[in-house]
Amino acid sequence: MSGDDQVATYVHDVAVALLPELPDLGSGTAAYIFERVPEFARQEVSAVALAACQANSAALLDALMRGITIDAMAPSEEVIRTTRDLAKAISLDTLVSGYQVGIAYWCSRWTRAVERYCDRAGVPVALRVTDYGTTFLLCWLQMITNRLSVAYRDEAERLSREWSMARTEEARRILASDDVDITTASRRLGYDLTRHHVALVVVRDGSNQAPLEATARELAGTISGSRPLTLLVDSDTLWCWIPTNTEARATPVREGVTCGQGRPGRGLDGFRLSHRQALEAVRVARLAGRGFPAVTHFSDIELTALCSHEPAALSQFVTSVLGALADPSPHNRLLRETLRSFYAENCNYRATAARLLLHHNTIRYRLAKAEEALGRGILDRRLETEIALHLEAQLGTHTNDADE
Repeated sequence: MSGDDQVATYVHDVAVALLPELPDLGSGTAAYIFERVPEFARQEVSAVALAACQANSAALLDALMRGITIDAMAPSEEVIRTTRDLAKAISLDTLVSGYQVGIAYWCSRWTRAVERYCDRAGVPVALRVTDYGTTFLLCWLQMITNRLSVAYRDEAERLSREWSMARTEEARRILASDDVDITTASRRLGYDLTRHHVALVVVRDGSNQAPLEATARELAGTISGSRPLTLLVDSDTLWCWIPTNTEARATPVREGVTCGQGRPGRGLDGFRLSHRQALEAVRVARLAGRGFPAVTHFSDIELTALCSHEPAALSQFVTSVLGALADPSPHNRLLRETLRSFYAENCNYRATAARLLLHHNTIRYRLAKAEEALGRGILDRRLETEIALHLEAQLGTHTNDADE
């Protein structure tokens, strides 16, 4: 008989000899764990822990008797069930500690059994039988802990997804319903709705892989150090509320995302209004195309948002009011910039010249050319002209194309 065959025979014989001691092995393992890891001795845990110890002991002894190789070892259904029950009651670290302590107890019992039942095998063989058994036990521990880590991770991810989905649905309800108890809603969201809020909406280009959660937190961090509420609405959209009353503006942190920012608001009304404003800022930014910054503030596009829900009508308004001045040529762009500055400076030629760092005669010349392009005086229909210039500057004259 070869040395390996001899060791395998003695391993089988020792396991068979331990079979009558199986109930004591399970209870002894449990008692050893209870003494060293007190969490297992709690009344609501101890019965399940004892069942797990009995199941693991039976599976170990069976595998050793049948000569199961380390590569082929697998927990029994009872081991899986009892371990899963334990996982519902204690933390992963505690459960792993319990398994480590239990395997240490098993190693000592195996060593004593080898001394008792291999007394005629000789010291070298007895040492190899001891080594085989302890190696098997340690590999069992590694297998179980690896499975536990994967199971806990999967469960944590599942719970995180469910929690995120539940919070998102709660936020939708808050945004849509007037029948909201602010205390209950705050608890469900994990966010204080009674405070001031600044809302962000972050949208990712479908071809871009910028991490939305990290991006939103970075954007929020440029406004305030307060912890934001972030909700992933879909694969490319995230809603965010920052508990702050600051008027500070978020600073772009990554490419590939468009962000809309609302104004600060307080309580439920502020929570809703700031969010609606952030949504409008994103809508206008996407309508404008590449001309907008990565972060668009509602205060900058409020008039545009109000006027742009019918892009075709908006485009028709701009072109009808500006006439030839709406042409996108570089020359007309200079004339439009000059006229906007002229209106901003309350129709003062010298103040406009100072604003644009030009001679006032240059301003007069450009405004005369603007009148020619408009087909009327620059003070005629001033309100419509200012609005048309504002909309053209933000969206251009082809917003209907941008919206398609």
